[in-house]
Amino acid sequence: MTKTLHFLRFLTLLIFTAICCIWLASCTPQPSSEAVSLNFASGPQAREALAELAKEYRQEKPNITINYTFSGATALQERIEKKEPFDIILLSSKKSMDELDKKGLLLSETRTNLVGAQMVLVVPADSDLAIADFKDLTSDRLKTVAMGTERLGAGQYTKEILSNLGIWSQVQSKAVWANVEVREILKAVETKEADAGIVFLPEAKLSQKVKVVAIAPSNSYTPIITRAAVLKNSQHPLAAKELLKFLASDKALPIFKKHGFIALPSSSAS
Repeated sequence: MTKTLHFLRFLTLLIFTAICCIWLASCTPQPSSEAVSLNFASGPQAREALAELAKEYRQEKPNITINYTFSGATALQERIEKKEPFDIILLSSKKSMDELDKKGLLLSETRTNLVGAQMVLVVPADSDLAIADFKDLTSDRLKTVAMGTERLGAGQYTKEILSNLGIWSQVQSKAVWANVEVREILKAVETKEADAGIVFLPEAKLSQKVKVVAIAPSNSYTPIITRAAVLKNSQHPLAAKELLKFLASDKALPIFKKHGFIALPSSSAS
């Protein structure tokens, strides 16, 4: 009788434990498998890196679709200010990112420094011009130089570099201006509308029709930091935050590097 009683108590305890486990499991938030479409705004220099990263991310999150829009920093800023439905933004322009933040359009706590970049001087792939330094832009050998206006992040850095090298006014007089996106600079060099151009290294790596002949001196411009953040009006903030976490992970860094970006020092400011 005693053995039977002990067995019944044990069985009751076992059943009770199983019920508790099932109840706890039902109360624990589970990863959502719901199909989610994220709208991602980015400067064009990250185009190839983000395409590869999207493929990698879909292996982890097959329910997530990422729709990219690539354009210049100011153009994207204006579209976000007009409340276009973006979930994430990635920019190398601190100015545009700061202005979006000040206007309360970002989830400030999500603002993340991802990677760095360098500014480079490019010429047509078959060019025989003897150019090996940014100061060579003042040479009479070069008649035209493609570069961005200050509407573009690349243009902001270009003016800083040339001003610090003391050659801004000389080179500005040769400018073939790009006003919408940095891709215009590459195109001008590819088609030989310009003898040379100044772009981000990741952008230069997108073209087989240009070659890099010089890297801007690191002390001639503020370190370039590519930043990303979730937009305040995101329709899928949790999914956007998860994607941003992936982009800042050790898994993503080698892919960024493959496409011309560089790792940031741990002390980089926001």
